Amino acid sequence: MKQVDIVRWYVFYTKPRFEKKIHQKLIAKGIESYLPLIKVWRQWSDRKKLIEEPLFKSYIFAHVDEKGRLTVLQTEGIVRCVSFNGRVAVVPDEQIEYVKKIVEHKQDSLKVTDTLYKGTKVKVISGPLTGMEGYVEYVDEDKWVVFNIEAVNHSIRVKLSREEVVKVLDPEPEEKKETYKFKKIL
Repeated sequence: MKQVDIVRWYVFYTKPRFEKKIHQKLIAKGIESYLPLIKVWRQWSDRKKLIEEPLFKSYIFAHVDEKGRLTVLQTEGIVRCVSFNGRVAVVPDEQIEYVKKIVEHKQDSLKVTDTLYKGTKVKVISGPLTGMEGYVEYVDEDKWVVFNIEAVNHSIRVKLSREEVVKVLDPEPEEKKETYKFKKIL
């Protein structure tokens, strides 16, 4: 069997909040896709509701060979295949099975957060600052992310909950845009 014919679990980075749509598209294409979902309570001003959301925000798994991996990459909403040091990340079958068991049996005790360190690039996904990107200044008590917005040669400190930001991947050099700078203070 050639290396390209081996079916493996690959991890794909998605646009924010596209995970469920992509999962359905991959299934429609006949691709084995795994999107671990957890049930969480969400509070709105007028009601509280139990909803399903991805365990790993902006990530989805696909069990494909190399040709299938390229097909997944062409799916609308997929940003890129996750890689480390230039090598495509492959998840062993056992680890996918572990995640499935954990999701099935430990729903009430699951909480996954992006690892945010000083300098981690993030994007605000809710509230009046939605869409702003920058760099973490520091994380306070694992609940709050503190930013320092540099604009007009002055800094403004902003404190947001972890749920209001998502980690973003740096774009390729030719795609880089000017962004607000947020810094993490330790």
